[in-house]
Amino acid sequence: MVNLEKDADVRVIQSKDWFEWDNAAKPLQAGTSLIFRIQSRVTFKDKTSYRDVSVSGDVFIHDQLKRLVKVGSVDFEQDNCRGNPVVAYLQRNGASQGLVTPLANDGYNMTSGEGAVSFNSPLTNDPYSHVSGDFNPIHVNPYFSDYASLPGTITHGMWSSAATRKYVENVVARGHPHRVLS
Repeated sequence: MVNLEKDADVRVIQSKDWFEWDNAAKPLQAGTSLIFRIQSRVTFKDKTSYRDVSVSGDVFIHDQLKRLVKVGSVDFEQDNCRGNPVVAYLQRNGASQGLVTPLANDGYNMTSGEGAVSFNSPLTNDPYSHVSGDFNPIHVNPYFSDYASLPGTITHGMWSSAATRKYVENVVARGHPHRVLS
């Protein structure tokens, strides 16, 4: 991922012959984070130089729902060169994102190593009911919950989902919510 923080960063990426922005009607602006999905193919001439280099791929941004939206492309080919300018630019200006790392148990470790994790639900569901508009009696009425043979009012499922998502983003993804895909 390359974060284009300043107008100068935008001008630099646009000066690259290998970078193509797809939408001329909506220009690239400072504050945009670009996600590159590229493939490099090289053949070596000797230990320090390539016979040829070919890099191609797509450039994306995240929309409001964290979906990837294609906004550009990368296309570079050159014979007899000493390096890969696309990869060099990305290494200098970006950071690797979303790389899958297999764990020893062939799964994902959802704990921080501190043992079991528990969440404390709110003492009352009224504030969440007002925000969400969900006034189902099992969430807000203790008499109805008792009539339904429940131990008490039930916390909203969306509140539980949000609490779980917060844990995954903060502990598992170490504070990088863009690493968590729905």
